[in-house]
Amino acid sequence: RVRPNHRKPIMAVEVKIFDAVSGICGAVCCTYVGLPFDVVKVRLQNQTAMLRASAEAGAPGQLPYLGLSDCFARVAREEGALGLFRGAAPALASAVAENAVGITVQHGAHRGIAYYTGNPDARFSLLTECLLGGFTGLFTAVAMCPFEVAKVKLQVLNESGGALSLVRCVRGIKEEHGLSGFYRGLVSMWARDVPFNAIFFGSYEGTCTLLMRLQGIPRKDDLAASSVMLAGGFAGAVGWSCVIPFDVAKTRLQTGQLTGALIPALKSIAAAEGLRGLFSGWGAAVARAIPANAALFFGVEMSGRWLKQVFN
Repeated sequence: RVRPNHRKPIMAVEVKIFDAVSGICGAVCCTYVGLPFDVVKVRLQNQTAMLRASAEAGAPGQLPYLGLSDCFARVAREEGALGLFRGAAPALASAVAENAVGITVQHGAHRGIAYYTGNPDARFSLLTECLLGGFTGLFTAVAMCPFEVAKVKLQVLNESGGALSLVRCVRGIKEEHGLSGFYRGLVSMWARDVPFNAIFFGSYEGTCTLLMRLQGIPRKDDLAASSVMLAGGFAGAVGWSCVIPFDVAKTRLQTGQLTGALIPALKSIAAAEGLRGLFSGWGAAVARAIPANAALFFGVEMSGRWLKQVFN
């Protein structure tokens, strides 16, 4: 009697675990490189709405921050260096959830298509890479939304005069809005993350393919770390530049500055602040995206290669 061969399913599970672990390694690198820029981005995106709310309450004032460099300097001076890492715990949890899920889904989908070509190292067209990235975004938004809500709340607390801990912040969200409060802004996250991941992974994989051809390299695993970081930084800058209006709306919805659905929120921001308001924090977002995503893919690719060498 011939026993069934379980080798392939076991290897498939192992590879998926490697993907998740490498996604977590990338998330740690990305979070601590990019968090100071993320704090500044959220502050800049939220300040106009807070100024308008103060004016409506009869206490007009002026914008707290004059721009990217001013916001960096003031946060560091008034709150200390740790102020630039406000919300680190939920930011790291969000990044781990996003990248453990995202890298697993994207790599798994990539392998699934490559399987049918008969070449595990097959490279695909830019359109195919973008479609795979958009598919990945459906999953990452659901995974990271609760952490994003808590992170954004913590990052704007200083502006509101509060100093709540993460635990108290989470408890407050649950008491005020119930469990659904942790998925506040989910639709805006889908609107941001599906196109973002399509552009992000499409740009990254497309740039890697271009660099492989220029360098005469047959496998992505043979790309140098510097090439991986170049592709990651470029992908981050392009992706964030394209989806920043949705990120502005997400920030306003999650902090409670706006309520309702995504499209009305976008229209409200545009009507009150013009198109410029929809790109609030763009400089901080791109300044963060380049080093953070270079670090992300460095962590993902290098840890993934090491895990394959050790366990395969």
